[in-house]
Amino acid sequence: MRSVTKTALALLVTLLVLPGETPVEAIHVVPTSKTARSASSGATNQAGEITRGPLGKSQIALTFETGTGAECFEDLIAALERAHVHSTFFLNGSWAERNRDCAAAITKHGHEVANHCWDHIDLTKQTDKVVRDEILRADTVLTKLTGQSPRPRWRAPYGRRDERVLRIARGLGYESILWTIDSLDSAEPPQSADALIQHLISQSDAQLDGAIILLHVGSRATAEALPPIIANLQSRGFHLVTVSKLLESPKTE
Repeated sequence: MRSVTKTALALLVTLLVLPGETPVEAIHVVPTSKTARSASSGATNQAGEITRGPLGKSQIALTFETGTGAECFEDLIAALERAHVHSTFFLNGSWAERNRDCAAAITKHGHEVANHCWDHIDLTKQTDKVVRDEILRADTVLTKLTGQSPRPRWRAPYGRRDERVLRIARGLGYESILWTIDSLDSAEPPQSADALIQHLISQSDAQLDGAIILLHVGSRATAEALPPIIANLQSRGFHLVTVSKLLESPKTE
């Protein structure tokens, strides 16, 4: 019986491969009740992580990540404001601590914050205590500096996580928010603004509907590409919203 159980568990092992990221081996996670509720508002992968929003609402969420060494992003905030777009910023706590004015500007301009841990490190190589501290320390600082709790929005640095890391994050009230489309603005070799524009606007309407798009703070190419990308998506009838807005269940009559 034990051998059968071990075999069954082995069959649950899956490889989570994200665009532009290092493959991470993880065990299939049975969705919790909280994750199950999220699944009704969007698509999830086998581990119960959110990968896109509901279809049919013509909505897209632009999400921006900071690394610990990213520069401030006044140009991104200005571009979003000119286009009347609200987005979600996944912030490292240590970055926010060093860039307090920029962190505060996110909620001041109507955007939302999300937890990207304290430092930009591989959580799968850390102890349980370090993983918890990384998430909670960022939670405390982001809430203090922005006046908004990032909970339950969380994304692991580099997208690297496994069953253990996901279990800890969920135990702290967080859900893993991945992405549908990688802008490739962190790819090597570095992409030009034109390359980023063509990559995103070449996506079909079906690919973009409900998509969560991954972008990064601190990239000059991203800042230059953002206005034409936004203009193209809006001209096609898409509404650019925060992750929380994207995942809202469609209203019923």
